[in-house]
Amino acid sequence: MKTARSVDIVLFDAVLLVAFIAFAVLSSQYQPAARELPLPVSVIGAILTFVLLLADAIPVVSRALSFVHRRGMGGDVLQTVQTVSHNAGEGGMSRSEWWHLLRLTCWLAAYVAALKLIGYLMATAAFVFLLTLLEGRLSWWKAGLSAAGTTLCFYVLFHVFLSMMF
Repeated sequence: MKTARSVDIVLFDAVLLVAFIAFAVLSSQYQPAARELPLPVSVIGAILTFVLLLADAIPVVSRALSFVHRRGMGGDVLQTVQTVSHNAGEGGMSRSEWWHLLRLTCWLAAYVAALKLIGYLMATAAFVFLLTLLEGRLSWWKAGLSAAGTTLCFYVLFHVFLSMMF
């Protein structure tokens, strides 16, 4: 008999579902040619993540959707995760891990907002610079070099080779 998943797993599924829905909403506002790939991927991802969330959150649904939880070489995945957590002496994510997850979620939300406000290339440069500087603890010149390199690669790929304007 399957049991309900831990709160950590259900919360992760919910955050992932919200991200897929946000990507679907954003990509639906693109020009028709630009949304041909991101919109279907976002919608399919949202549907599959919703099914996963239902299966992880509700044991009755989990039994009805038995194809979501497969048995592998090591037995049930949930049992394996619980065994690893128990052996590590953890009952889930620690407070610092939750804080780190919250910070990264806030970074991604700020990046999505910046995309609309200052444009794709500037938002990407700022995101990579600030994330590597503050979260990655790189020196300012390494963070700047990383941001410049990433932005240059995206510019060459999307603007020069693919002729896509954002």
